[in-house]
Amino acid sequence: MHSPKFQTYSPKNQATEFEFYILCKGLNSGKPLTAPCPNSFVCICKNQKQKDFYFWLLFGLWKAKYFHQLLTGSVIPFIRIAEFKQEVSTQAAVVSTQENEYTATVDKIKQLEEREKNIRQQLALINDLKRAMIYRHLKSKM
Repeated sequence: MHSPKFQTYSPKNQATEFEFYILCKGLNSGKPLTAPCPNSFVCICKNQKQKDFYFWLLFGLWKAKYFHQLLTGSVIPFIRIAEFKQEVSTQAAVVSTQENEYTATVDKIKQLEEREKNIRQQLALINDLKRAMIYRHLKSKM
């Protein structure tokens, strides 16, 4: 699989269909994102399969805090794009030798992410319910 193109994000550049973003500053450096933000890289892929492969590879590396070893800077840590590209390329080569197992793992992670999202929504509803229950006993001063 060919490597995607990584570059520093600029709002001036035209977005493509097969791209995602990666935080490059702070302790969450390396975190893949679906929407652009300042202080990020953009990963421009050739197709959806490549985009999925690299998005979930970066997600796993970020969750494992793999990018912490690449952080530079004392006040606001950041990742240099050249080092980032090299490490991602190395890890992609390792993972691609185990493609079937990797695909199965990614599918499980996607299911866990969906469950986590549902649990967060349930917790938000529970908090709203608790708030509503107590508010009905309070006198409004509006």
